[in-house]
Amino acid sequence: MYPRPEKLNSSKGFTLIEALVALVVLTTALGPALVLSSNISSTASVARNNLIAANLSQEGVEVVRALRDANWHNSLPFDAGLADGVYRIEWGSNTLIALGSNPPLKVSAGLYNYSSGTDTVFKRTVTITKINAAELRIISDITWTERGNRTKNIKVESHLFDWK
Repeated sequence: MYPRPEKLNSSKGFTLIEALVALVVLTTALGPALVLSSNISSTASVARNNLIAANLSQEGVEVVRALRDANWHNSLPFDAGLADGVYRIEWGSNTLIALGSNPPLKVSAGLYNYSSGTDTVFKRTVTITKINAAELRIISDITWTERGNRTKNIKVESHLFDWK
């Protein structure tokens, strides 16, 4: 029996071609996953902004409704202090704020206001229109800018009546 000849050029490890093939396979597999994760993050941000804007817009109407209710509580006409016009408004305020330059809302501890906190992308206007002696139309409009400089807005309209 003769001894088996050993391979003269036995290579241990990867060849350049094997490494390139592995790189192409990994890139092909991971590329779409990275794109998908980026799209999910962007979609989540858009959904988050839409939800915040809808709530801020509804809040604008609710503040005006609270002012109307306070008028009744204080035996004032339902529309006292609610003149036609475009205003800024914030939760907990007992007056309308002149629109002025309409700065962005700030957020502090989860609460949105104009005086303290970090600037947000949201701006709110509340438009009050007297329809007749017993009806006010309130439009609360939130605008903000998404990626790509796309301006978006959400409006909530409500009608307040002198039903008391």
